[in-house]
Amino acid sequence: MAGANHLSVTFHGRGGHGSQPWTSKDPVTALCEFGTALQTMVTRRFSVFDPVVVTMTQLWAGEAMNVIPDSARTAGSVRTLSRETTERFPHLVRELADGIAASYGLRAQVDWNEFYPATINDPQEARFTGETLTRLFGAEHVQVMENPRMGSEDFSFVLREVPGCFVFLQCSPADVDLATAPWNHSPHVRYDDAVLGAQAAALAELAWGRLQLG
Repeated sequence: MAGANHLSVTFHGRGGHGSQPWTSKDPVTALCEFGTALQTMVTRRFSVFDPVVVTMTQLWAGEAMNVIPDSARTAGSVRTLSRETTERFPHLVRELADGIAASYGLRAQVDWNEFYPATINDPQEARFTGETLTRLFGAEHVQVMENPRMGSEDFSFVLREVPGCFVFLQCSPADVDLATAPWNHSPHVRYDDAVLGAQAAALAELAWGRLQLG
C-alpha cells in the first residue's frame, strides 16, 4: 500500500480591489495555474512504474467577491510507493511553486508532511502467509494482489521494524456487488460479521505456524 503525505501550498501576494487587479499581486491566478501544473508535473517527472497519486482537495482564498486576497492556499493528499519518490516529490513541488510565484511577483510557501510510509510486505513472510491461508481455506479463498493499493496503513511502521505481511479480509455481505460496494470510509458501507470466525482461525494459524518456524 502507498505512503500517505500531506501537501499544502500557499501563494502570498498583495490584496487589492477587483476593479483594479493591476494594483495587486493576485495569488488566486497563481494558485489556479499551480493546480494544473502540479498534475502535469506528476506525469512528466515520475515514472508510471513508481506511481504518484496527487489529490488536492482543499482551496482557500478571499471571502469578498470583489476583493483580491493577500494569499491563497491549496492542500491535499499525495500517495507514494517508494522512499525515493517520497523524498524527491517535495523538492520538485517547491521548484514548481517558486517558479510560478516568481512569474507573478509572489512568494510561495510549501509545507510537506509525511504521515505513513509505504506498506511493504517482506517476500518471505508474504509467501508463508499465502501458503498458510491457502492450506487452511483453499486456493479459491486466497488472492495475491498483483498491484499495490494507493490507500495507506499505519501498520507500515511495524513493517519497517519487523518483517511481516499485511492481509486484507473480504467482509462484504453476499448480496453486495463488489464492483459498486461502498468503501470502508463511506457511511453506506456494510460488513458481514460472519467472517469473524474465519478471521480468528486465520490469525491463530498464522501465529502458531510462525512460532513453529522459530
